[in-house]
Amino acid sequence: MTQAKALARTDQQEREKIWANRHDWGSRKVYQLCIELRGFYLKDGQFIGSRSDFIPSAWVDKLSKLQDRVPPVPFSQIEDTVRKEFAVNSLLQLFSSVDEKPLGSATIAQVHHLTMTDGRQAVLKAQYADQERLCQLDIRNLKALASFLQKSDMSFFDMVSVAEEFENQIPLEFDFLREARMQMLIRGNLAAAGLCPSRVVIPSIMNNLVARRAIVMEYISGCKVNDLDSLKRWRIDPRSILESLGMAYGQMLLVNGVFHADPHCGNVFALRDGRVALIDFGQTKALTEVTRRGLCRFYLSMLTGDVHRIAEAFRGLGIVLDIDPSDAQADDLTAIYANALLDTAPLPPEVEIDPFSSESPLRQVPILKFPSELFMVLRAMGLLRSLSVMLGVETAMCRIFRPFARRGLTL
Repeated sequence: MTQAKALARTDQQEREKIWANRHDWGSRKVYQLCIELRGFYLKDGQFIGSRSDFIPSAWVDKLSKLQDRVPPVPFSQIEDTVRKEFAVNSLLQLFSSVDEKPLGSATIAQVHHLTMTDGRQAVLKAQYADQERLCQLDIRNLKALASFLQKSDMSFFDMVSVAEEFENQIPLEFDFLREARMQMLIRGNLAAAGLCPSRVVIPSIMNNLVARRAIVMEYISGCKVNDLDSLKRWRIDPRSILESLGMAYGQMLLVNGVFHADPHCGNVFALRDGRVALIDFGQTKALTEVTRRGLCRFYLSMLTGDVHRIAEAFRGLGIVLDIDPSDAQADDLTAIYANALLDTAPLPPEVEIDPFSSESPLRQVPILKFPSELFMVLRAMGLLRSLSVMLGVETAMCRIFRPFARRGLTL
């Protein structure tokens, strides 16, 4: 018996080694594909690399580089964009100095540190010359692919609605004038709620320097929110990070109905004093009043633990599962979906969160309809779930959302 167990362990170790090698090979290939094709493929890879809650670590390690470490373009290209956008002959007309080495390079833009003429520290964010055109082409292809997948391998989810939402949202990311407006709107909303800058920091726009393809913002010093070594060195409790983010998202989603829809680790920083900084407001979403209030009711239902109330509120958002509501198991299964898709509490160990796994509930009970307006909520909550896994903190956002949901229903 002991020998049999030893052989079983050896077989398991061999399987894990084989899979580790395959994941390493596959992640490198996909990373290179994203880099070569650019466009929307960079955003796809970035999102996959953000989901450490179900994506293998080799893929997360490689594709997370697309959050802020895309191979940079020469500074001369960035300089050309900035001169055109701000109608100047030289960057020295605007700044005392600009570091040609980028602080970060992501899916649509590159970021450089600079010093203003009055000595203040700032960052310059400027778009790549080719990215908008490539994304427009890729989105058209995505719609055709979504229609195909809906009828075949990914019939378990409403892929057409996802493609429609991307078609509406992605072009907005290339308008930095809109980004600046949304950034200042959310900054003002959180300030009015007493959250900014006491718990959450959002950079200001410097000297009103914003154009469609270039923007200059306040420089914020900190570390990426998943840099556990820095958090430990600065004696920051990861729970406080999630608490602050939860309060910010409760206010944005449930009270104001306008929220930052892309809280991956390249867009969330921890400051030395324990506060959290949100950057990059290219992906922001404004909810309809009906959806905002529906989310308030939904998160309050989650707090009750009553599967009937949870299922009723979940269906009230317009989400339709391929199961008869009168089925004896319908409410229990719907409550699992509610947590997995729109909250961050730990799931029962027998529930497989990976949507591509044959064991996933999605394979047994597909989602027939998922309103496109909710996709960015789904995206944001998924990224917050992934962040909680990275930080090793189990938390349910519905708990943090409670006062904001109650406040939201009084408006």
